Order: sequence, then structure tokens, then C-alpha cells
Amino acid sequence: MQTISLFIAATVLAFAGIDAGAATKEEAVTAPVARTSARAGGWRGDLDLQHWSTGTFHRDLVETIQNLSAAHGSERIGVMLDAAELYLTHMLLYETSSTLAGINPTLPDHTRRYVALSHAQTLLGGEAVSSFDASPLADPDRPDSAFWRALQAIAVGDVGMLNDNIEASFTGLGLQSRAVLRAMLPVFIEAAIETEHFRYAEAALKLMYELPDLDYSPTGYFLRGRQEERQGNNSSALTAYFEAAKGWDQYAARARLAVADMSLSDGTDGALLAAQSILADGLEAWRGGQHEVEILKRLARVLSARRDDVAGLLTLGKLIARFPAAKEAEVAKAEVQKLLEQLYSKGGEGQYALADWMKAHLKFLPFFRTLPDFARHTETFADYLLALGATDLAAKEFQRAIRLLQEVESAASETALQDLFRLNLKLATAQMRGGLPQDARTTLELMDVAPGPQNAQDHATIKASVLAELGDRQALLDTVVPTPSSDHQRRMAMALAEEGQWDKSRDILAEFWAQQPSAFSVQDATHLLIAANRSNDAQTRDRVIRAFPGLTNNKTLVELAESLSAEVPTLLLLSHDQAAARLDKLDEAFESIKNSGISP
Repeated sequence: MQTISLFIAATVLAFAGIDAGAATKEEAVTAPVARTSARAGGWRGDLDLQHWSTGTFHRDLVETIQNLSAAHGSERIGVMLDAAELYLTHMLLYETSSTLAGINPTLPDHTRRYVALSHAQTLLGGEAVSSFDASPLADPDRPDSAFWRALQAIAVGDVGMLNDNIEASFTGLGLQSRAVLRAMLPVFIEAAIETEHFRYAEAALKLMYELPDLDYSPTGYFLRGRQEERQGNNSSALTAYFEAAKGWDQYAARARLAVADMSLSDGTDGALLAAQSILADGLEAWRGGQHEVEILKRLARVLSARRDDVAGLLTLGKLIARFPAAKEAEVAKAEVQKLLEQLYSKGGEGQYALADWMKAHLKFLPFFRTLPDFARHTETFADYLLALGATDLAAKEFQRAIRLLQEVESAASETALQDLFRLNLKLATAQMRGGLPQDARTTLELMDVAPGPQNAQDHATIKASVLAELGDRQALLDTVVPTPSSDHQRRMAMALAEEGQWDKSRDILAEFWAQQPSAFSVQDATHLLIAANRSNDAQTRDRVIRAFPGLTNNKTLVELAESLSAEVPTLLLLSHDQAAARLDKLDEAFESIKNSGISP
């Protein structure tokens, strides 16, 4: 407790603008003086952040500049070192660095002081010093060496070194300027908390009462919250964190992260909802840097824990968009790909309402359109729309999937060519089903047919159906389908019949009957019967008539068909009346078949 008391005394004196070195060393206590006063020797000769008065910066700077204009040689180097120390005293780190960059010391004392100032500026900026043990700041004779060692330990993440120096570092903190102490006090309080030096942390927290603007800021609330959390007082910790989270600085951002971590650990829906709210607000309160990355990561985890898949994906999308070069973005991309796969699979299985899926899909586009699998997910959505009969929406999504795939760098690869071919066929199918056969024809004519016999077969099959729908008989007859389907054979036979090519129509239907007897229907038989009759093929006509009873249970149709096969009179030459009667009978039979609705 004596050490803690000394720390408080030294620090209070520092805030009052009085040199507190005498609290730990047998040195004369002198008020800070301007540069024109003689500098103290010993360790203060290397670096003394209490040499300059707190409230006289402007006067000291003007005087230093005047001295610099009058100085020459090595004296000029000394004045520039004074200027760097003056800037550092007031925590003007950039100005300190800029001044030191213009100094090239030659004298040993100047060199040692230059190194001390450079190392101090680096450590106060949160970075580590190489070969720190050789630094003037590590000199055991410096009463504040533990302060600099602790900063080095924090910068390199050396817990052992921090533990060894944290207690004595508080005394060294009291030997710094008011600006340095104000900036570093929160750092050392947190270091004491994390190393479980709670008594020192508590004493330092009480010291902040002397600084109301710091004590009642997000910094003070966060540190008190962290102290409570580390000691297991979660309720008090949350109260402090929530107060800190109302702010806009980095400690407010860290308070939000702390609330999120505690809520995720708790796992209850109420805790997760509170974390979601505070993190969502935090996205607007803090932008940029690692804090925003962490807030986005935590928010995504909270949303995932609440099973809000869409919002979680969008949050990861924001992370990827805002920080594309961060390592977290690569991890987020892998997570997004997995989650998208799951979401679109569920959608394809009908687990989402169409309106919700459509809304989510459109929100995903700005964030994930460049991902390699997003075109495939868009295709999954379009397939679902087509299956529902939403042909117009399906066609738009197939077109979108085509554009997305074309934007990918590997669009010229064999795999991409196959994918583009498949998507264009689906687009043509959607257009055809949606009553836009002319659009489907344009799609089929403009697309590239990917290599492979099956691709040629699929393309020709769909093209033939489109041409048949358009009524372009000649284009249909010119279309070669390598392996014609039963539907294609029917379309071809009908087109040939309409063109008056009855022999070819008959041949196609006869071939179809021979190759696929199980698919040959009574309608097909009727068409073949008509074609055989028009081509004067009595043998085929009679064969079809004999097959009619096996093709339909309609006795009327069977009787009509059989009536066509009535025996011809035995006379070689029919009389005029007999010929006329036979023709009338045939005309009546075919007219009856036509009127039955099973023939064209």
C-alpha cells in the first residue's frame, strides 16, 4: 500500500505541475522551467518531460524558435532537440517525429538525447523499440525506467515483462508531463487490470476523479466496467459498459464489443437482442480501423446466434466491402460462401416465403455479386421461380446470372462456357413458357453452343419447340435434331403434313411407332392414318386401323377406323356409283375423326 500511496502522491503532484521526482529519488524539487533555465543533469539530461511548463507552450515555442534562428553548429542541434522535447511534453507526436527527422547529431550527449527522444516518441505512439535494453530509457538509474519498460512490454505483447514492471511504472507515470500522464493513465490502468493488479488499478481509477472530463467519459466508464468484469461483477460491468457505449470514441467502441462478448457468453435471447441493438448503433458511431472490423464481426456472430441468417450475411458483406484487404475479409468470404449455400438450398426447398427470399436476394447483390458462386445461387433462385410459373421473374434472374458469370475473370474457361450455355437454355425455356417465343428464338440464335454432342442435342430440341410455337415450318424442318424426341417427331410430322408432304409425314410417324411403341398414342395413330390415306399407302393405313383397338377404349373411334377397311367389291373396276359411295364413306369417317378432337 505504501507504493500505491507514493504513486498517487507523485501523480497528483504531476497534475499540479510540480516535479515529483523527489518522491522516489533524493533530488531537489524544482518547478518546471523554460528552456532558458539551466537543464538538470543526470537522467533528466537525456529526457525530461517535466522540464517544460504545462501552461506556457506558446511562449516556450516562440522562445525556442528565436533561439534556433540565433544558434549555430552543435548549439543549433541542441535547440532542435529542445523543440522535439517541448512537442513531446505536450504529446504532439507527429511534430516531435518531424523535428527529429531534421536532426543529425554528432556529439555523444546530443546522440544519446536524440535516441531517448526518438524512443520515447515511438513508445508513446504505441509502437515497440528495437533493442530496447540498450536504450537510454532503460537505464536503471532512471526512476521512470519501469514506465518505459511497461510501454515496451505492451507494444510487443510481453506479459512477463509487463508483470515485472507494472507496479513501479505507476511511479514513473507521475514523473511525466500532464499531457503524457493524461494520455497514458488509461493505458496503465487497463494494463494493471489485465495483469490482475487490481489494487493499483483501483487507486488509478480513483485518481481519475480529479479529471471529471476523463472520469465521466467513455474512457472512465469502460475502465471501470473492465475492472468489474475481471473481478466477476458482471452486473456492475454491464452498467458501466452501457454508459461508455453512449460515446463516440474508441473506448465507446470497445465497450460495445465488451457487451457483445458478455451477451454471447450469456446466450439468452434478451442479452443477444441488447447486444444487437448496441452494436448496430455502434456502426454509425465509429467508422474505420480495427474497431469497426471487430464490431462487424461481433454483430455477425450475434445475428447468427439469433438465427437471423439474412442480416448476418449482410453484416459480413459490409465487412468485406469496407475492408477488402483485411485478413478478416478473407475469413468472412469463406463464411459467407457457406451461409449462402445453406440459405439458397433452404430457399430451393421452399423454406422461405418467396417475397422474403426475393428481398434478401436483391440485398445480397451489391455485396456478393463478385463471389464466384453467386451466379450459381442466382440460378437456383431462378429455377425456383420457373418451377412456380413466375416465368418473367425467372427470365430476369437467368439474365442476371448470365451477366454475373460474364463478369467473372474466368468467363472464358471451359467450365464457364458450359455454365453460360446452360443458363441461356434455361432463359430461352423461361421466355418460351412466358409466351415470348420470339425472345426465346433470339436467345437461342445469339448464344454460343458449348462443345459436346449433348449440348448440340439440347439446343436443337429447344430451338425446334420454339420454331414450332412460332409456326415457322420451314425453319423447323431445317433444324437438325441428332436424336429426336417423340415430341419433336410429332412436330416434324405435323409440319410436313401442313406442307403437304404426306409421304415424309407418314414415314416419320411410322418410324416413331416402330421405335417407341409405348409412346405412340391414339392421336399419333390418327395423324399416321390420315398421312397414310393421303399418300395412298393402304398397307400402313390398314395396319393402323387394326391397331386402333389397342390404343383407345373409345368404341366410336374404333368403329370409325374399322369402317375405313371395309372390303372393296371384287370387281376389278368399280362402277361410278360404287366409287362415289366409297369416297363418301371415307370422307365421313375422317370428318368424324377430326370432329372427335384428337386430330388436327
